[in-house]
Amino acid sequence: MKTISIYPLQDSGTLLTGYLHPYFEEMPHRKTRPCVVICPGGAYKYCSDREADPIAEAYFAKGFQVFVLYYSTTGKEMERPATGFTPLCELSASVVHIREHAEEYGVDPAKIAVCGFSAGGHLAASLGVHWNSEKLRALCPAEGRQNRPDAMILSYPVISAQKEVHPEWHDSFSALLGPERTEEEEAYFSLENQVDEDTVPAFCWHTMDDDCVCVTNTMRFVKSLYEHGVPAECHLFEHGHHGLSMCTQEVGDDYPHVAHWFELSCEWLCTRFDWKV
Repeated sequence: MKTISIYPLQDSGTLLTGYLHPYFEEMPHRKTRPCVVICPGGAYKYCSDREADPIAEAYFAKGFQVFVLYYSTTGKEMERPATGFTPLCELSASVVHIREHAEEYGVDPAKIAVCGFSAGGHLAASLGVHWNSEKLRALCPAEGRQNRPDAMILSYPVISAQKEVHPEWHDSFSALLGPERTEEEEAYFSLENQVDEDTVPAFCWHTMDDDCVCVTNTMRFVKSLYEHGVPAECHLFEHGHHGLSMCTQEVGDDYPHVAHWFELSCEWLCTRFDWKV
């Protein structure tokens, strides 16, 4: 394994850590590989450790090139200002960087997935729906489809800022938009209402009794994907609390049935990317 550290946006200081398979001439069919860019959760206050390296190690073991994005956050006590559009710009710039350096990193530039958990799921989905929006392009320029992921994996994602989904504003949106948020910003980041035909294909999973981020988030998003003809696969598991990550004791609690989400996501990626692990 080769580990690299990248700073995709010089002004933000955010860190993109890569875990790369080296190329060996004896393995000619593995000169380039699909890539997964992981966005840990943490309510936009911090980046969760249990949704960073454990996920990276699992996808790496399946043969993917893997990156973990430690995007800008407010701090656990929100001691820093609301993040606003900064994390989205950081993820967009990361995808552009990986694509521009695809040969160097051994990445197939047409097989780049973003994978997010909880608030990181909101970040991944935000790029999935807004990759070509005028607002994002004005803040973080990208040419053509350079910043467009080819797939997204959304694990118990925050999706909606609507009050019927979050009767009180969820911490994620407080950290993302702050107290001076506008109706326009709320609408922009309520992703179920931003889906169109150019939205990135998605694999989603959630648990029905998640009492932190309601499963309604995923259900509304998948409904919008279906209505706009966007390819999607969704798995809803009956039991399991929020933040399950790999669903093992190593990262918290052991949920062997829910843990199937990982193999299912790999199967889905391999089908979409026409690639074998």
